[in-house]
Amino acid sequence: MSKKRVTLKKKPDARGEDEEAKVYPFTYKKRGKEYHGWIVRGWKENGKWQRKQYKLKDKALADAYANSINVNLKNAGRRQALVLTSLKEEQIKQAENAFNALGDAYTMDEAVEFFLKHNRPPEFTISITDGLKHYLDEKEREGVREPTRKKTRTIIERFADYAENPLVHTVAESRVIAYLKSLRGQDGVSMAKKKTWNNHRNELASFFKWAGKKDLATNRPWTFQNPLENVPAHSNKRVAEERPDIATTSPETLKELFTYVMNYKEGCLVKWFALAYFAGIRPSTDQGELAKLAEREDDLINLTTGRILLPADMTKTKDSRPIMISDNLKLWLEAYADKPIMPANLKNHYRHVRQKFDLQPDETRHSFISYHIALHRSIGGTAQEAGNSERMIKKHYLDHRPKGEGEAFFSIVPDMDKGQAVFLEIEEEEQEEKFKVV
Repeated sequence: MSKKRVTLKKKPDARGEDEEAKVYPFTYKKRGKEYHGWIVRGWKENGKWQRKQYKLKDKALADAYANSINVNLKNAGRRQALVLTSLKEEQIKQAENAFNALGDAYTMDEAVEFFLKHNRPPEFTISITDGLKHYLDEKEREGVREPTRKKTRTIIERFADYAENPLVHTVAESRVIAYLKSLRGQDGVSMAKKKTWNNHRNELASFFKWAGKKDLATNRPWTFQNPLENVPAHSNKRVAEERPDIATTSPETLKELFTYVMNYKEGCLVKWFALAYFAGIRPSTDQGELAKLAEREDDLINLTTGRILLPADMTKTKDSRPIMISDNLKLWLEAYADKPIMPANLKNHYRHVRQKFDLQPDETRHSFISYHIALHRSIGGTAQEAGNSERMIKKHYLDHRPKGEGEAFFSIVPDMDKGQAVFLEIEEEEQEEKFKVV
């Protein structure tokens, strides 16, 4: 059977410059019989004019199809034009595909800038864990303390595990934000506190900032961008809203605690707790203030002058800090002069007492500051001995405890005959005999 050419009886109007799918009526003859219907035409695909026919009863389908074509044309914004270009045909096709994929969301310049910013490899590439080793080495040379370096290492290694240890220059902002949002509280379910977000954000920001600096010894820069640059940190006010109330030990409970440690492992923890509670020295079981004081106890604790001097290289604030030895602290230090500040296996012993008396982190310092300001009513004096700012003392500790409790707190002393802690009587004449060290 030979093929016959089908011709339109009614041709559509001439098309304009803009492509647009339109529905036209048409009639054609086949084997001597005339048929009527609809035709959709007026747009190109791959440089060829397109059309589609519908039966006379399917006018609604033809209209819907034309509308869908026009929507696609509008979204893609496709307009043919003759331009002079040095691009090869394959490159032109790639450019057209890229524009179609981007749509109205991004320009080509924005897409290229983002790609180069996050994917352009520097001359030397390195994974996060390998880069971390160089970073920590430099921190150590700068004199950063081991506990601080340990915190840095823990956070960055945790991010490296989450991100599957990528090359430094490939880390994007979206990956960091996803990691920060994945952080959880101690229960493993609730969202991490804002302070935790800030701590992790700041550690990562410092690392990537350092990784972007030029340094021949470590072949830096390893990246051309800091993915944390636009990641926000929570304000101090928002962080403070989640801070738990200051935990202090009541004088009665503290008396029971000291009675317990006097009889625990031959009093091995007495000096540690006495200096933490009655001198406000930051408690530490490794390399903090109290641990450093233990190494130089004979030089820095002077019972004759009634002073403890913490030099600048020992304190958290890097400022020297003199502390007056209260009368009750002097009795504790004299009674246990033969005991070290930090006994063997301190961490386990300390954990045991903390759990038994449900002590919160920094409760010893919070107690010292609260009762010191309650007793002496001197913001400046308390700030100097505690190593805090006057603003911090006034904001968090002033009027936290009444004066009477401050007097009771600093009157807790050892009764060596009874083997227990007691409240010191006010009468000065009876003091020396009743609490004589034996």
